[in-house]
Amino acid sequence: MWRGRRRVRRLEDEITAARAEQAELRRRLEVFEMIAGAAGAALPEPQWHGTRPPANPMPASLAAAARTLSQDESPIMLDVGGAKVIAVIGGPGDPGEWWSAVCAVAGQPEGAT
Repeated sequence: MWRGRRRVRRLEDEITAARAEQAELRRRLEVFEMIAGAAGAALPEPQWHGTRPPANPMPASLAAAARTLSQDESPIMLDVGGAKVIAVIGGPGDPGEWWSAVCAVAGQPEGAT
């Protein structure tokens, strides 16, 4: 039984480390995107190869923040229809529902990001 507890503890530690690494990578990506944007670089449009883009394109920053959230509420800045919106997210809930609510409050249809 103690081996099982040790294994669970080790796996929990690995998950915590992976989440911290993911948050650091997300932070670095955002810095890189800011630098690229300031230099005038733009990401090419994705090629969908016969599939359609999702009907509700949730921003990657919201999805990343939702994965790394604790029970505390956290502010996150989002671009909704060209406007900067600061949303406070946290606790139980679905990030897709959060995104729908942010779009509704901002007065933008979900696909208009």
